[in-house]
Amino acid sequence: MALFVQKPVFWNTNNYVAPSGAFATSGYPKENGYGHEEWNNSPRLLLRRGAERFRVFHTEGFGTAPLIDNAGQTFVFMTAAHNGILQLVGIAGNAVGLFDERLQAQREEIVQKLALNDLWEEAWSVTKVRRIHEDDRHHFLKNWKQHLHWIPNWVCPDDYFWWFDEPVTLDPNIVAGKQKSYTELDLALVGRIMDAIPQEQRGDKWVRLMDAIQCAPTEPVAASERDELLEGTEHVTEVMAQIQARRGRGKFRQDLLEVWGSACAVTGLACTEVLRASHIKPWAESTAKERLDSSNGLLLAANLDALFYRGLISFDSRGQMFVSKRLCEASCAALGLPRGLRFVPDGVGDYLDYHREQVFQH
Repeated sequence: MALFVQKPVFWNTNNYVAPSGAFATSGYPKENGYGHEEWNNSPRLLLRRGAERFRVFHTEGFGTAPLIDNAGQTFVFMTAAHNGILQLVGIAGNAVGLFDERLQAQREEIVQKLALNDLWEEAWSVTKVRRIHEDDRHHFLKNWKQHLHWIPNWVCPDDYFWWFDEPVTLDPNIVAGKQKSYTELDLALVGRIMDAIPQEQRGDKWVRLMDAIQCAPTEPVAASERDELLEGTEHVTEVMAQIQARRGRGKFRQDLLEVWGSACAVTGLACTEVLRASHIKPWAESTAKERLDSSNGLLLAANLDALFYRGLISFDSRGQMFVSKRLCEASCAALGLPRGLRFVPDGVGDYLDYHREQVFQH
């Protein structure tokens, strides 16, 4: 199932684009004068893979949290405690944690791809950092290179990464901001945090994250997907795209929301909480390209999605609905079936032919 966590991060007064020399009481920031999370809002941490955009970011460790079991479906609410208040500074949705030692090669590849090594100059320019390292740049750089691969220990789609221009002050009764490791959140607490974000800050990112939260999966990733990530046979961004597509998340779902105007392809229902991104040609039979092709998808209300997935309804290339004889007349009447697609987008017809011929229960 999806994992929702609140994670304390080191406070930064430079909008998290570079280290600011803030006071630290413990951990890596206290020992070194800066924290790797202080670059979380830097444009340098934008990762491009072809036409896709991802954000890499950093938090300290999560101990035994089941991050790999929830790869691509973890939501990280990053908070900073300072001056007696607790503030929400950033949210990352549909994220993959790269903490496992088997993923070090992935982290190092991202470091090289983004040329992050020269960020040391921004840290060294902080007076506090130089003082802690006694102005010994050689000693500082030795430590820097040893820990550099930990900067990108999270990856998420750029569309689901939201760093606040103005941090949001939270009621300390909502979450435990002083916890050193992390706090696992239930949906009720997540809702209270999202509701705490002022109306004037609720733009596209708020809507997109709320939709992803409310439609989050209820099961962990498949063992095959977990193994594929850990074995490194494909880059983490490729694995992430497939995990999200399989669950109707990420770009596949976003594309379908745009194609269908954020409304059910049949009924026009515009309640995104109950809309599902459904593959027409089943996932298992689709190629990697077909799995991410928006033409191979319909945005359907949950009840219609269940019927379509099981082949109890289908459509022809004109959008006319076919209903399996396995559905009795009373059930059809209760569901208001048959009812055709509102329109048929270009490229969908061939996929509908496949579904009607191979999946539909005649």
